[in-house]
Amino acid sequence: MMRIRSRLWLVIAGLGITGCGAADQPEPEGHGDEGSSDVVFLDADQLASAFLEFGTLQILAPDTLRLTGIVTFDAARVSHVGPRMQGRIGRVPVEIGSSVRAGDTLVVLDSPELGAAQAAWFTASIKQDVDRRNYERAERLYRDGIVSERRRLEAEAEFRQAEGALTAAARALAALGAEPDSSASSLFVLRAPLSGVVADKHATIGEVVGSDARLFTVADLTQLWILLDVYETDLPRVDVGAPAIIRTEAYPDRLFDGAVGYVGAIVDTTSRTVKVRVELSNPDLALKPGMFARANLVLHDRDELVGIPESAIQTVDGRTVVFVPEGDGQFRVTPVEAGPVRTGAWVEILGGLDLGETVVTSGSFSLKSELMKESFGEGGHE
Repeated sequence: MMRIRSRLWLVIAGLGITGCGAADQPEPEGHGDEGSSDVVFLDADQLASAFLEFGTLQILAPDTLRLTGIVTFDAARVSHVGPRMQGRIGRVPVEIGSSVRAGDTLVVLDSPELGAAQAAWFTASIKQDVDRRNYERAERLYRDGIVSERRRLEAEAEFRQAEGALTAAARALAALGAEPDSSASSLFVLRAPLSGVVADKHATIGEVVGSDARLFTVADLTQLWILLDVYETDLPRVDVGAPAIIRTEAYPDRLFDGAVGYVGAIVDTTSRTVKVRVELSNPDLALKPGMFARANLVLHDRDELVGIPESAIQTVDGRTVVFVPEGDGQFRVTPVEAGPVRTGAWVEILGGLDLGETVVTSGSFSLKSELMKESFGEGGHE
């Protein structure tokens, strides 16, 4: 049977002084320190049936924040591709899911607008060539005294104007995304701006499209983002570069490693959250944009913290206590100062225990129950 032993300290004043009556004797102090010196006893049979487990006050692993988010494209590795001119789609050599390299043909358009721009460039090119030769001839004749300086200057002006017109025509082609073509072709080749996968396609042969059309989405899926909503109260512990462990519905037994790449600069006034971006590699393309994901975000502790399992904590007479084994079936009730509960059901301990000190982690409630029973006089005392 469990019993509670309480120490009683007797303080006797006036030792060695004669004639001291009973009224002069100080009364014995009560059990003022009882709460900090209570000891629960278990005999051998009780120990065998109590199924107690023990742990130590130890340095806590970094805490984690459990969040949910959506897998999305890396904004630097995705491109929405469309023409800069109106035209009719003539050929589409790719499909959704096709792998492409930067510069590969996505679609070929027949564009009268492009044909006119190419013709303008070709005309300007011919005129510039003729005016250049006229200017070179006038320069030679002027040096030989055959033509006047005025005629030389007129030839130079015509040549400079032709150069400007040719430059303007080339820039007009560049604005359309095309290069000069001496054949004045109206065919425009829309090419992949980066290597990746054709993730989306809206191009049908024979369709007339304009400069506002988005025909393809090309994305490099080997690097992806996950966008998470973090409450503003947790922001001080979220750092760029912090590790994140990712789980998905599609692969429940697989973990993906990521890291915080960006912490948002704006708080959503409705949800009181901030967008946090986790970046992760996806070399086998297992993750797909749009997937639902769960993230365990590793938080940064400013100081080294210590703690014990939450199951070790009990409340006795308004005090937060643990039970410390002292040998021979004895367990000392020890008040502690507890901090917040962390991921994994661990509790920060701010005071009352030393690092490495052993406590009862499983079965502490049974010890508390016996302590309460004895306090109501249901057990024996020594």
